[in-house]
Amino acid sequence: CSNPYSIRVVTALRHISTMSLQQEKPKKRKVDEAETDVKEEKGIAGGYEEESPVLKNDDGDSFFELSAKRRCTVRKFKNQVLIDIREVYDKDGKTLPGKKGISLTKDQYETLRDLVLKGHIDKEIEAL
Repeated sequence: CSNPYSIRVVTALRHISTMSLQQEKPKKRKVDEAETDVKEEKGIAGGYEEESPVLKNDDGDSFFELSAKRRCTVRKFKNQVLIDIREVYDKDGKTLPGKKGISLTKDQYETLRDLVLKGHIDKEIEAL
């Protein structure tokens, strides 16, 4: 897919699907040859994961920048995990979420992630 916006969304979706929402990210470590082979098959060069683009907002929620004015935030609300894809704006030196956007439940996100990873969405984009 050659669309830079799609590439950022896919990258964010991949990172969200692999990050733990309850635990801190484990420190990088050296791996043996067997682990390196498996990771290289999955596209992780040199046996190490690429550095995560995850950032934290003022509330401590993890987010990924999709563009200068859009982000994908992973947060909990009323004890439910939400994946929030939303426009943001600046006010008084703070970046705040705007009205335009969508909050996906974990199940909805997993459905979208599977569609992206299996190439169904890219196939439809290419057909346009």
